[in-house]
Amino acid sequence: MKNVRKSLVVLTATAALFGGSVAVAGTASAAPAAAAENCRKTQTVGWYCGHHAGRTVVLAQGSKGAAVREVQALIANTTAYYAYHSTPLNVDGDYGPATRAAVRWFQGHYMGSGHVDGVVGPNTWNRLRKV
Repeated sequence: MKNVRKSLVVLTATAALFGGSVAVAGTASAAPAAAAENCRKTQTVGWYCGHHAGRTVVLAQGSKGAAVREVQALIANTTAYYAYHSTPLNVDGDYGPATRAAVRWFQGHYMGSGHVDGVVGPNTWNRLRKV
């Protein structure tokens, strides 16, 4: 079942990245975070999940609010995070240890090891919007 969930998440993420969609019946548990957010690619912002449209707010562990929810939603819904971890990233607006770990994973996986610091600054925002 775990491999099926990973496959469905990778398929859904791939379709989302290329502007397609995937409809799968009876898989509500496959990617719980994806069902909760309406992330979409826009021409002006790039990937946007409806919480915060900016790229300049610097976020780190202890930050709270809409910008944190946006980062959490972007990682949870536009990357392969769930496929790698088999657990959803909560979109709760609280930049705690789990969000810091997810940001570090994102930075290492999508930006390279030289960018891993767990802080969401302009470079990380730009990459999150382009995934």
